[in-house]
Amino acid sequence: MNKDFSGTIFGSLAGSDTASAGNATIINEADGLTNFGAFTTAGNATIITKDGGKTEFFDNSTGGNARFITTGTGIVDFGVSIGPNGDGRITAGSIEGSGFYYIGGGNTLTVGSNNRSTEVSGVIGDYDPCGCGPAGPGSLEKVGSGTLILSGTNTYTGTTTVNGGILRVDGNISQSSLTTVNAGGALFGAGIVGNTMIANGGIYAPGDGGPGSSMWVQGDLAFQSGALYLVQVGSGSTASFANVFGNVTLNGNVGVSLYAGSTILPQYTIMQFSGAAIGNFAGVAAPGGLIGTTSVDPSGTVYLNFTLDYGAKYALDINQKNVATTLQNFFNANGSLRAEFAGLGPNGLTQASGESATGSQQTTFNAMNLFLGLLTDVYNSGRSGMSGAVPYADDASANAYAARRKDARDAFASIHRKAPGATFEQRWDVWAAGYGGSQTTDGRAALGSNDTTSSVYGTAVGLDYRVSPSTMAGFALAGGGTSFGVGGLGWGRSDLFQAGAFVRHTAGPAYVTAALAYGWQDVTTNRIVTAAGFDQLRAQFNTNAFSGRVEGGYRYAMQWVGITPYAALQATMFSLPSYAESAVVGSNVFALNYAAKDVTSTRSELGLRADRSFAAAGGLMTLRGRLAWAHDYNPDRTVGAVFQALPGSAFVVNGAAQARDSALTTASAQINWMNGWSASTTFEGEFSNVTRAYAGKGLVRYAW
Repeated sequence: MNKDFSGTIFGSLAGSDTASAGNATIINEADGLTNFGAFTTAGNATIITKDGGKTEFFDNSTGGNARFITTGTGIVDFGVSIGPNGDGRITAGSIEGSGFYYIGGGNTLTVGSNNRSTEVSGVIGDYDPCGCGPAGPGSLEKVGSGTLILSGTNTYTGTTTVNGGILRVDGNISQSSLTTVNAGGALFGAGIVGNTMIANGGIYAPGDGGPGSSMWVQGDLAFQSGALYLVQVGSGSTASFANVFGNVTLNGNVGVSLYAGSTILPQYTIMQFSGAAIGNFAGVAAPGGLIGTTSVDPSGTVYLNFTLDYGAKYALDINQKNVATTLQNFFNANGSLRAEFAGLGPNGLTQASGESATGSQQTTFNAMNLFLGLLTDVYNSGRSGMSGAVPYADDASANAYAARRKDARDAFASIHRKAPGATFEQRWDVWAAGYGGSQTTDGRAALGSNDTTSSVYGTAVGLDYRVSPSTMAGFALAGGGTSFGVGGLGWGRSDLFQAGAFVRHTAGPAYVTAALAYGWQDVTTNRIVTAAGFDQLRAQFNTNAFSGRVEGGYRYAMQWVGITPYAALQATMFSLPSYAESAVVGSNVFALNYAAKDVTSTRSELGLRADRSFAAAGGLMTLRGRLAWAHDYNPDRTVGAVFQALPGSAFVVNGAAQARDSALTTASAQINWMNGWSASTTFEGEFSNVTRAYAGKGLVRYAW
């Protein structure tokens, strides 16, 4: 620390010393002094020059990569050195503070090599007025990746060159003869500059980062080919702009950023000038669906003009086109659009579409399918046979079991080949079942739908009553839940209640069964939008579903197996209410209102069932299988929505469509005990070119 006329001297004046300050920290208090002479360097030191202190460079010394800090009237004077190569080029790692920096007449001070971001609120001048060094203009060169902010009124008159990082002028450097921004450099700020040229690869962004802010150019402004002029647009008709008190030469391109939360308009002022204008910008790079052009009014204004056309910039799928079209129509009709929507790209359009809302539809259809399967399942223990004695495979009735092995170990070897007629004794059955399943559906790239997954689980209890030896009726209640996910766009879940009834009638080898069911859900959906921040949008609503199924078949009894061709028709109507999303994280900008909709899914089935029975300890084991073709008449899953922030902006989004044709498979094992108890387990699959579904259920029953 130097103070009270004490000092530190590196190198003898006019000598050949090459000493370095290394990594030292040197503090010059009031009247403290640090001198660098000969070929010395400040190295990587930190040199703090406080009010009344001074740091000087003589001979061929240089600031190296050091950090210089000044406060108050502290001075750092490079003006008595001509640099290590004698060419007047002197370096400093960084400069900052409220004091004074003197470059030296004919010198160029290159700052920024330590990549620090700093601010000089003091003054950078040509030379120390004490007369310690040669007079004349001094030049400033910015290098490195950091930002140098000049917020004071500077007096140096040489050139300003930006070769790297950012030079932000919030003060005044208008006395600099020419400011040049080269490739890799950028000029920002809301201050005042003089004559300015933006070279190929250079960037100029006037203003403080907000629309309507500006930088004054007290001279001419020229853009070379390949230069970039960055402006920010917002709710007002004036973007950030350059106010030029001279001529403008326009080449290069305009880059546009959108001010968050603002409203985008069709036209903006991006430059004002008082002299002549030469040329025009070659193009405009704008985000999202904005198509920009520039026009020059010779009276002194450069305009940025916008149209909105996402399809002209991107290859869009159908869902993206649907959203894009409604946004374009809104912009054209109203003359404005929120920046968050205008700036959407293809991925943003997908997130904004609300496709995840379609996931509840197929999940509901799957839940109703599983419940109807419990009501009408011919494998459901006890429904396959009549009360009384058990019929066998070569019994032609639809209720007969498959052929059994006949050997000495057969527990039923002593029973006649054909069982006596049913005695119609057991009229009541009570049963309980657990069921669940999952499905994956592939999205379609051209449609814009994403892969969808869903799962269903539930527990059911039921009561069956045998009206006659050939007719049974019953009802069931179930409770459970569902969940679904649509790509990475969102997810949902529901609490589920179901109720239904069935009737089954047999006539010899033929049977017919019919069922009706109702489902109620309390649904919660969540959607993620990251196109303009992070928003989590949630909706809660109740839905209703109504289902029906009719099935008929004819059983052929063979020696080893029973074969039953069957046909079925099933329909489910899913009734969605109108509902609205709200933000639980972030904003409601992309929140949607969904329209009420009734979706009906109708499916036909043609297939074969097979069964085979075996004697087991205390009862009879039956194995069953099914292979069928299912045809869906309405495989599409769509929903209508409107953006809450844009009244009238309605559109339709498509979810992952089901296959029209699919294969159904079933494997089941059932055991009936002589004491009236029975149990079964069933595994099912549904497969197509776009779907893979798996389900299972287990059931226990007691008959009396």
